[in-house]
Amino acid sequence: MAKKLKVGVIGLGSMGSTHLDIYSLISEVEVVAVADPNKSRLDGSSRAEGNISGQAKGSVSGLEAKQYLDGMDLIDDPDIELVDICVGTNLHFVFVEAALAKGKHVLVEKPLARTYDEAKKIVELALNSSTNIMSAMCLRYWPAWVWLKKVIDNKDYGECLSLNCRRQTSHPSGTFYANDDECGGALLDLHVHDTDFINYCFGMPRAVFSQGYIGPSGGIDHVATHYIYEQSKHTPLVTAEGTWTMQEGYGFNMSYTANFEKATACYLLDNEETLTLFRSGYEPELIKLDEGMGYEFEIRSFVDDILNHRRMNINLLSQAAESVAIIEAEMVSIKSCSVVALGAGS
Repeated sequence: MAKKLKVGVIGLGSMGSTHLDIYSLISEVEVVAVADPNKSRLDGSSRAEGNISGQAKGSVSGLEAKQYLDGMDLIDDPDIELVDICVGTNLHFVFVEAALAKGKHVLVEKPLARTYDEAKKIVELALNSSTNIMSAMCLRYWPAWVWLKKVIDNKDYGECLSLNCRRQTSHPSGTFYANDDECGGALLDLHVHDTDFINYCFGMPRAVFSQGYIGPSGGIDHVATHYIYEQSKHTPLVTAEGTWTMQEGYGFNMSYTANFEKATACYLLDNEETLTLFRSGYEPELIKLDEGMGYEFEIRSFVDDILNHRRMNINLLSQAAESVAIIEAEMVSIKSCSVVALGAGS
């Protein structure tokens, strides 16, 4: 029998339990330890909920794994090869630093860090590490967004003329999401998904112009941004809006509309998930998507890289750090009501 990759998961909130569910589907891995300061999550008497159907389905019930109240104790466990970090954003750096220092592979939930300074330090640590680290920016692996990236890059329908992304929900429960210092508000915790994907598709913008307002986290919980690129014949108009200020019971939706020279693509995940392609002279086409969520595909990809001894994609990690820099520029733009430039050294 082939040796299994031994995994330890730190943080059993909605994303930690989502990751547990995915690991249970991968025969090449074994979760050997979990950590959470909340005893009821360790013994399975309480569990977090997700805001998307399919999230937070994993459980510690029936899981034969060591239990730690302190994530640092899990990192010190010599049996663990991959540390999966699903703690609060403000704690990402300290746990990533400790895990890399122990020679562990690291999967860290989005965003990469609470600040760009911390994100840059993580990239530096990764460059000097012999192990792999992935920032779990799941849209890069979400089937509808994988499709979008491909058709943009390949120019299947000509140049992309415009892209508008939107992500909306009501405020998540819990003390973490009520503290901007810890979570960064919807600006960093929610909107970063779209900021990162835009960076992934088009690179760092030359500047941003953002507007937004303070919500229940005490930080910016509703934001709308224009991403400004160097002007050329094919410069796309790129915008994104993110909020978790909707009234209780609103639910969750994410969407994009991409307009190309020869087609328009409209994606919506709400009660259902649809991607429709519109082309002049053709009936609207419903694009068939691979089943599954980005969380599953990103974890499978990372595990596969480790098991096949492939070095991490440092460009994707650096890009995740850049996305935090863009978010910080968006914050400055909101506060100053001005266009904020992003230089090469941002």
